[in-house]
Amino acid sequence: MENQSTQLLVIGGGPGGYVAAIRAAQLGVATTLVESAELGGTCLNIGCIPSKALIHAAETFEQARHQAAESPLGVRVSAPQIDIAQTVRWKDGIVRRLTGGVAALLKKAGVRVVPGWARVLDGKTVEVQAGAGAPGATMRIGCEHLLLAAGSLP
Repeated sequence: MENQSTQLLVIGGGPGGYVAAIRAAQLGVATTLVESAELGGTCLNIGCIPSKALIHAAETFEQARHQAAESPLGVRVSAPQIDIAQTVRWKDGIVRRLTGGVAALLKKAGVRVVPGWARVLDGKTVEVQAGAGAPGATMRIGCEHLLLAAGSLP
């Protein structure tokens, strides 16, 4: 089992965790962030941002549908159609760009990102079960300070 250490260990790469990690690193604190899924948390990956993207697509479709109705100006547009697979690809592209932006900000700030599932052993030690990239690997990270920013999932 690998042992590492850091000044600040942040568990959770959502909007609370990644912002705290970036700011700490900017202030000169050696920072490690552990995230079990994609950076950005629920909001960026499956919640707020993707939902708003799909709502925007639905609103655009509705506007086009409304324009297809009879116009007093004599302008007629054929009924709109939606390619839902293309719409989902567009939404996924937005999510990829934003999560990539979060990763770039963390890297630029000097935050070490560890993919995996963290388990607090005590107030100064965390055990991390590696993510999909290295199944079965486990490491222990000792820290001076521990920030729990796990969001909606403990």
